[in-house]
Amino acid sequence: STCGGTGHEAIGEVVEVVDPCRFRIGQRVVAMSSAYVQAVGSIRAAFETETGEKADVLPKQGAFAQYFVSHDCVCIALPTDDSISSGFDPLWFVAAQPLGTLIHACKKLGSVMGKTVGIIGQGQNGLIATQLIERLGAKRIIALDILEDRLECSRRFKATHTIISSTDPSKIGEIKKKVLDVTAGEMCDIVIDAVGHQGNTIDLCASLTKHAGTVLLFGLPPAKDEKGFTIRSPDFRRNIKYVCSHSPDMETFELAVDFLKQGRFDPGLLFTHTQPFKRFPEAYDMVNNYKNGVIKIILTFD
Repeated sequence: STCGGTGHEAIGEVVEVVDPCRFRIGQRVVAMSSAYVQAVGSIRAAFETETGEKADVLPKQGAFAQYFVSHDCVCIALPTDDSISSGFDPLWFVAAQPLGTLIHACKKLGSVMGKTVGIIGQGQNGLIATQLIERLGAKRIIALDILEDRLECSRRFKATHTIISSTDPSKIGEIKKKVLDVTAGEMCDIVIDAVGHQGNTIDLCASLTKHAGTVLLFGLPPAKDEKGFTIRSPDFRRNIKYVCSHSPDMETFELAVDFLKQGRFDPGLLFTHTQPFKRFPEAYDMVNNYKNGVIKIILTFD
């Protein structure tokens, strides 16, 4: 296939350029697909400022494709194999995109040094948040997920406490009691939503946050045809602060690449499987149904 309809986390090899271009043929890059450029405000702005053209001139392509169109202002050069640390798989640089989004989110929180942070959802993004928050000096990192094997990963990512969560809103009180016990009644200074469902996580986030605490909404809100987020009256009256995070700029993605190059973030535990793109349906089924201990799959076009 040469025309992907979706996909936005990609590294690739430059196979054709239109001069002037700062990349050479054969160079490896983190590449934002044209569909991503069109959809994400900060990346669209970078393209339009650099080129003087509307992003809509690009063909709408996602990164799930053997070839796709991008622009050098929304790509980041990757190091050559001989400059990469031993034990680091060059394919792991694909983590720069999700890592960049979490760096962008964490910037919005200010200092977390000495604070108690809860992270609801321990998929790829929740686990990245767990590792980042640990390295930023949080006192307690409470990871919550409905899957025990994800919480095993959370512990390897340096979560200090793990709690089995639930998709049942009636279980909020039970989960809150566990957090009360962990925090000696203080609750969390910050709770990060890495899931994105009303009732199942937004209300739970607020319930686990202390008075005037912060809820970081990282999980995407419902689609247009679904009921939107609401803020409950008790949470409003407790002065809970809700912080949204979306659309990092290219400088943040460059910082993510630097973190990976310098060994300041370890993505190895995220990537549990590597499969050829022709096995995409199998890979999707594995991720969608949480099979074989999957967290994240790298798809290749070898």
